Amino acid sequence: MSDTLCTLFEGDYHLGAAALINSLHRGGFSGTVVCGYRGALPPWHTIPEANLAPVRVLWVEVSTKIHFTNYKPVFMIECLDKHTPNAEKIYYSDPDIVIKSPWRVLARWAADGIALCEDLNASLPARHPFRLAWLDFLESRSITPVRALERYYNAGFIGLPRAHREVLNNWQTMLEAAASHLGDLDSIKTGQSYDLFHTVDQDALNMALLLGDWPLNTTGPEGMDFMPGGNLLSHAAGKLKPWRRGFVKAALQGRSPGQAQKRFFDHVEGPIPVFSPSDLKSRRSSLNLAAMIGRFYHRSL
Repeated sequence: MSDTLCTLFEGDYHLGAAALINSLHRGGFSGTVVCGYRGALPPWHTIPEANLAPVRVLWVEVSTKIHFTNYKPVFMIECLDKHTPNAEKIYYSDPDIVIKSPWRVLARWAADGIALCEDLNASLPARHPFRLAWLDFLESRSITPVRALERYYNAGFIGLPRAHREVLNNWQTMLEAAASHLGDLDSIKTGQSYDLFHTVDQDALNMALLLGDWPLNTTGPEGMDFMPGGNLLSHAAGKLKPWRRGFVKAALQGRSPGQAQKRFFDHVEGPIPVFSPSDLKSRRSSLNLAAMIGRFYHRSL
């Protein structure tokens, strides 16, 4: 079977992408990773293909002006149609995610439905005030939902078989509607949590999921290590990216490193070396110190 996983990054997010690819390699992924990038190619792009086999990395320079998080469905469609036209399944992963399970588990996850993880704040009942605003917005655009949903899903990882690609078309349509409403797609977040589009790509995805009857193969928030008990993915969402320094400072402010920060360091030595040996030693020492501080010092709610 032929699988494609794509990701989008710029700036220092290439360090996260390297760890993502390393985790795929360890998990037994055999297929193509399509790296959509903006700006300069990362230093590690010259690593020999033989070192990564059976993972193949394909580089695609992306010229869009919009924020990459709002470009996901367009890029996934482009991969299906152009870059990897033989792919039977397509996955997107943010570059701040690493894979924890064997790839065969994730391959089955998206074999016959849309693979999704619930977000940290996952409960969003069908008649929640936010959803009522969504329904009014859809009606104003003559779009009729075909089902109701009770849960809210994270847009950092999604997988689906080619047969269900229509969900990507609907996601793109909802992002275009968001652009019309907001004026642009230049930001990850806009306004307040109660606004129609706040986390733009996720709100658009969750609206799109109302427009078809595709099977949804889902996990709870633990699927991304947002809660304890996860064993599929680890998602370093938020500002504290694991490839950046500042663990000790954050711990002293009551924010100790979580599972996602720790799991990143499981995948930094190869086949793509993310840091030099001396730098890695320093960073791991900082992480361990921050974790120790976190055992005794917590931020009050």
